[in-house]
Amino acid sequence: MSPVQFDNSIKGLFQCGKYAFMPNFYAYCGPDKNKQLFEYVSVKYYEPNLKQILSEFEVMQPYLKLIARTSKIKDEFSPEVVEAYWLGNDLTESVDIKNLYRHFTEDKNLKLKIKKSTIEKVLGFNPQNSKPHHNFHVMNIWLRAGKLNIKHTLKSIDECRISWGKIKKIKKNSIIVEYKPLIIEADKLKLGGIIDREVLTQFDDKGFVKNLNIGDIVTIHWGWVCEKINQQQLANLKKYTLESLDIFNHQVIEFLYV
Repeated sequence: MSPVQFDNSIKGLFQCGKYAFMPNFYAYCGPDKNKQLFEYVSVKYYEPNLKQILSEFEVMQPYLKLIARTSKIKDEFSPEVVEAYWLGNDLTESVDIKNLYRHFTEDKNLKLKIKKSTIEKVLGFNPQNSKPHHNFHVMNIWLRAGKLNIKHTLKSIDECRISWGKIKKIKKNSIIVEYKPLIIEADKLKLGGIIDREVLTQFDDKGFVKNLNIGDIVTIHWGWVCEKINQQQLANLKKYTLESLDIFNHQVIEFLYV
C-alpha cells in the first residue's frame, strides 16, 4: 500500500488509530483487526474500512460521539474531537456533567457494565473535573467498563493512560525517554520522579512517528510511541491527567494491586 493525499477528517482517523493500535494489539479493546489497523496507519493509507474498524471500539467511539455532538460537529473522527478525547482541548471542556452522566447511564454498552450508583459516586467527587478524556476513563471507570473484567494494578493504569516522555536517546526500533511513572505515595496515586524508560517506535521497520529528534515530546500508550506533541498539547495532557488522578484519589483504592 502507498501513501495517499487525505483531507482533514481522514487525518483524525489516522490520529485516532495511533492511540487505539496498542491496546487493540493486546486484545484489550476493539475488533480483531489489528494487522489492518497497523497497516493503514503506519503507511497513511485510507479506505472506509479504517473508519469501520475504529467505530468498533465500544468504549472509545461513544466518547467521540459525545464530544462531537456537544460541539455540533458532524464527524466524531474529526481531528479536534479525536484530540479532545486522547489529549484534551477546548472541546473536552465543552461537555458538562449532565451530558457526561447521560453518556454513562444511557449508552447501551456502558449501562450494562457500570452501576448507576457507581457513576453518581465517581462524578460527584469533583464534577468540574469529570471530563470525557481517556485518562479520566482509565483511572476512574476502566475497572468496570473494560473488555476484560479484571482489577486494576498500578502497572495497568500507568500503561493504559496516555503518558508522555522527552526523547533522550534514539535507537533503531525504540527510544529512551525521560518519563514520570505513576507511583503510590501516602496511599495516593501520583506522578513520580523522572526515570529513563525505553518505548517502542517500530514493528517490522514500520511505525507512526518519523523524524524524531532528541528533546522531542512524544505520547505513549502501552509502551508504544503514538505521536509527537507540542507544548500546548503537553500542557493539556498534564492537566487532564492530574485532574483524573485527583478524582481517583477521592475513592477507596483497596482494589489497586501493585
